[in-house]
This record gives sequence, C-alpha cells and structure tokens, in this order.
Amino acid sequence: MRIFAQRLFNGKAFTGPATVEVVDGRIVSVQPGEVAADIRLAHGVLGPGLIDLHNNGAFGVDCATATPEGWDVFVNGLAARGVTSVLPTIITAPLPDIAEAAVRLREAMRRHPGLLGLHLEGPFLAPAKRGAHREDWLRPPDEAVLDELLAGPAGAVLRLITLAPELPYGLEALEKFVQAGIAVSLGHTAADAAQMRAGADAGARLVTHLFNAQSPLGHRAPGAPGAGLTDPRLSPCIIVDGVHVDPALLQIAFAACPRAIAVTDSIALAGLATGATLEFGGALAMLGPDGVGRRADGTIAGAGITLDEGVRRMIAFGIPPETALAAATSRPAAALGLDAGRIGPGALADLVWWSDDFHALQVWQAGVAAPALKPRGTESPRTELMDLEARGTEEIVRLFLGQEASALRALGAASPALARLVDAVAARLAAGGRLFYAGAGTSGRLGFLDAVECRPTFGVEPGLIIPLLAGGTEAFIKAAEGAEDDEAAARIALDEHGFNARDALVGIAASGSTPFTLAALRHAGALGGLTGAIVNNAGTAMAQAAEIAVEIASGPEIIAGSTRLSAGSTEKMALNILSSTVMIRLGKTYGPFMVDMRASNAKLRRRALAMVMALTDADEHRASLELEACGMHVKLAVLAIKRDLAPETAREKLAAAGGSLRRALAV
Repeated sequence: MRIFAQRLFNGKAFTGPATVEVVDGRIVSVQPGEVAADIRLAHGVLGPGLIDLHNNGAFGVDCATATPEGWDVFVNGLAARGVTSVLPTIITAPLPDIAEAAVRLREAMRRHPGLLGLHLEGPFLAPAKRGAHREDWLRPPDEAVLDELLAGPAGAVLRLITLAPELPYGLEALEKFVQAGIAVSLGHTAADAAQMRAGADAGARLVTHLFNAQSPLGHRAPGAPGAGLTDPRLSPCIIVDGVHVDPALLQIAFAACPRAIAVTDSIALAGLATGATLEFGGALAMLGPDGVGRRADGTIAGAGITLDEGVRRMIAFGIPPETALAAATSRPAAALGLDAGRIGPGALADLVWWSDDFHALQVWQAGVAAPALKPRGTESPRTELMDLEARGTEEIVRLFLGQEASALRALGAASPALARLVDAVAARLAAGGRLFYAGAGTSGRLGFLDAVECRPTFGVEPGLIIPLLAGGTEAFIKAAEGAEDDEAAARIALDEHGFNARDALVGIAASGSTPFTLAALRHAGALGGLTGAIVNNAGTAMAQAAEIAVEIASGPEIIAGSTRLSAGSTEKMALNILSSTVMIRLGKTYGPFMVDMRASNAKLRRRALAMVMALTDADEHRASLELEACGMHVKLAVLAIKRDLAPETAREKLAAAGGSLRRALAV
C-alpha cells in the first residue's frame, strides 16, 4: 500500500509532499513526491498515531474494571480519534484488585495490540501528594509487597510504574523494577531536585504529570518540576488539558524541554457529555464543561479529554504544531522504546490522516485501515471550546485566526476542483453564455456581492453575471425568513431570466443542502446548463447534483453553526478566485492590470491613467489624451499608443482578437 500526502509529519517535523509505502504492517520507504500511490490525501496531514502513556479510561470505561466489551469500546473509541497506542493506567487499589485488573488487561491485549501494557500509578506514593488516591490504600514499597506484585498477574503486563523516590525503600524498589524490565516514572512525590536526580541515577526515566501532585518549582528550589525539565535522563509527562497545568506553564515547559511528553491522565468520563458522573478510584467524579473530572469537594480526579483534543488545545495555547505532535508521538515512543510514533522505514504503520485542524479523518493500525470517519461538518460544536467566553480576548482572537488559516488550507486542497470549474465557466461565457450564482443567507449575499463587483473591476456588461438570492435583492440587507426553503422561487427565477443550455450556474451553501440552492442546481441541470457547487461539507446533496463540486472541508466553526465565519471566508475567496480567473481567461486583464475596468469616478480615472502610462511608457499628457479619445477604455488606449492607431482602428483590432489585449498586440 502506498499513501501519498501533500503534507507529512514524520515525528519531528512537517515534510512533503511524499509517498509512504507500507508492507506487512510496517513502513518500508518514504519517497519524495507521488510514486504510484494507491491512496491520495489531497489535504490535511499524514502523521503517526498518537501514543497516550497515562490514560485511566474513556467513553465510560474504567481501565481498572473494564470488561472485554468495555476494552473494545475503549480501544476503538481512542483509535477513531487518532490514538493508536495507549498505556492503560490503574491508580492505587488493593493488590488483589490490581491483580484482577491485570488479568482482564492481559486478555484484552491479545485482541488489541494497541494496548501497550499496564501503567500502575501507585500504591507507592507520598501520602502528602496523593491527590485523588485513597490514603488507606497506599503502601510502602517493601520487598514483600514488590515480590507479591511482580510474581502475580500484574507482573506479566506491567510496563510502567509511578512511585515516589523519597519513600523508605523507594530507590531500592525502583532499581528492582528496572532490573525486571519495567520502566519507572517519578510522581506523586514530595522529593526535592536532589532526590529526583537520585531516582534518575537508580534508573527512572519518566516523570508523572509534571507540576501536579509533586513538590513545587521555586526560583531557589527547583523541586520535582525543575529536575524533570532539566535532567536529560528524564522525560516529563504533562497533562495538556490546560486546567491541570496553566497554558502559560505548558508553553514554557514544552519550549524548554525537548523530551516533554503530552498525556491526558483521562478517566472514564473522557468522551462523554458534560455533567456525566462515574466512580473513579473509589469515589464519584463529575465531568465539568472544562473537560475535567472533579470530586464532590472540587478535587481534580482526572482529565476528561482524549489526546487528540489535547494536541488541539496545545496548538491553541500557542505551542507549535510540530512540538505538540512530537509530544504525543515520537517522544512517548522514545521514552518506552516503541517502534512507533514516527513515519520512517521500519516503523509500525500506525498512521493518521488529520484534517487541517487536527481531527482524525482516517486511521490505519499496523497498516490496516479502520472504517473511514465521517468528517466533522460546519455545524459540529467544538467541545474543547466549552469555556470560550471565559478565555482572554487575545486568545479568542488567535483562535479565530487559527481557524481561518486552517480553512484557507482546506480551500487550497480544493483548488483542482475550483480550477476545473473556472475552465468550464470560462468556456460557457466565451461561447456567449452567462454565469448565475444561487444561494441563501450569507452564501447568497457573497454571490450577490461578487456579481456586483465584477462590473466595475472587469467592465462586465450588465446581465453577464446574475445573482439569485433567496428572498430577492431585499434579502441582501434584511434576512428573509423561510426564503431558503422556497424551492419554487429558485426555479421561477431561472425561468424568468431565460436560463438555457449555454449558461452556467454555481450554487453556494456551506451546508450543501439548502433547498433553494439545491432546487436551482437541479433545475439548471435539467435545462442543460453547466452546474457547479461550492460547499463546506463532504458528501452533500448539492455536490452530488452538480457537475463540478468544490468541497471545502473548512471544519467546525469557533461558534458552532455560524457559517458566516471561516466557511463564509472560504466561499468569498473561492468566488473571488472563480470570477477573477474566469475574467483573466476572457482577456479582461493584461498581466496584473485590470485593463477592462470602468473608470467611473475620479479615483478610477487616475488609476486608468497610471495603467496606460505604466504599460506604454507614454507621458501623462499623451496618455491622458489617448484615454479621453478612447472613452477612458484602458485596453484601447494602450493598443492605440503602442501600435500608433486611431481609436476606431484599435477597437476593430481588439474585437478581432476576442477582446484580448495580449493577442491584439501580438498581431
């Protein structure tokens, strides 16, 4: 299987375009450009699957109590969001309970290779830093407890354990785990920086949820966070929901430490609706609108996000996308010695096709494609923005700008279809046809605006570009309720204008299903005309009804359903590009100059004069005289001056050249 992508994230940086070849579940080559691709990704980013090293549960499933069916829900739900590998986490519990959970996990691992093993968070934690862990279940890491743990079912699946190095026998226990091939993470600890470094000396290689449930970072006492960020042997894991750790500290940590790893510390509430309540760690927790599960007393029990949302939040906080993605792919893979988390020869073919705003569109695990995911439409709410109105103004502005940039990339991905529509429309107009726009609401107003602006810009004759706005021209200023549902009005409008087989109609609608616009497309097609659609959702009725569909996957809006935002921006740009390129093809421009414009006011007369002078090297006096003689028509004046022709002769030569100044000058 060969997958071609315009953009790739290889685990460290964005590259591409390139083709990734997969054989027997592994990547065998990455070649520049498109090489005999079986799958072409026209937009978005192809990257390695996300790896979450700290996940207590999601989608209503608690890793400590999951049934076989529950494990299926958990693994498949995460994979659908681009998380292809996960280290299920069990927090402090009695040893018999841990053993039973380990047995269930071992059975699930046989069916789900994406389950990496067990992360045991406790019971060897500092009581003063236990957080949501029950104090009566904590244990000192003495030899008897370690032997019982390692000899039991947990020992067979244990991949990572969190412990506090300052506990009695803490360093000895740490060394014993390392000797058994189990990675150790320092956490839930009151250790100072020296004790943390001693833990690294003993073989610890990670830090559990940096800043949370550990000694603080001080300017004279760096504590656990200072050691985690600066000791090159330690990879600090950081909860990236923006609540457990303030976004400003997230920026600092990920800028300062090239080993920092993004984790969720999610609990079973992740992926559920706000207000959902479940038991976790022996007590109830409720999911708040900020994506965090809390106890009744307000204590944070765990995050309520999945790692893909964590990546999006990191990017929204100002962390570079390549850093955010590396923190969730190649860095956790390196910390645990996994052959995943990168796109390169030899790596496991866990791959994700991301949209430009980093939502999973397609997932492959070991080269096997999961069922295609339905793209999120313009109406989908962005649950990571539940606290939008509580955020700072500058942050909100950045969110909007980031969404606009993502939407622009989506428009770029639709450029081949837009180019086909341009050529088809230009051919109709060159043969004497007309261009109609049809739309309702914002989309219809954008079509109306583009049609109106073409006349002064390109000297378009009245009636060449005709906008059909649901509710009539009055709806441009005042919303016409119910007009978008009036299918008969669309057909009547086309008939009144005598739409025929020589004409073209472009329907515009973010949803792709507006009844007025869809009816116009179908009626125009029945009359033999060319039909095109500009939409912002995939697989819509309008796209199916049109001969040429420009599908712009601009994604959900910052304010759900307000398609005057990034969907409207892309529609406006698409229409600008469509009409402008059609006019270029019709000879309405010469290079970058709008030589067919109507010089209808003083400003435009000055612009016309400047164009004539620039294109002919004539002085202002002569250029002004020729313009006046040619009726302020720039093309005529330029041709008359450069070929020393009378205005009438110039007009005849221009007509013979089909209105193209370039062709007229070449004769």
